[in-house]
Amino acid sequence: MIEDRFTPQALKLWKKVPEWAQEKLLDNVFCGNCLVMTTIVDFTGGVEGGDLVLRGKCKTCGEKVARLIESEGL
Repeated sequence: MIEDRFTPQALKLWKKVPEWAQEKLLDNVFCGNCLVMTTIVDFTGGVEGGDLVLRGKCKTCGEKVARLIESEGL
């Protein structure tokens, strides 16, 4: 369950993002190893500096990737 992978504060921010946008954000993460946009898998969510940060792995190679979602506008 996704709720188990997010801090309470991060979950509140994530739920403000429409489902269609959540999918686009998860499928649009840059992998520094593959040097292409990829999908983040096995991710967790936290809040840093007021912004939502997803940390997980590249679907293709398994290297660590992260996605910053600015809270401004959520």
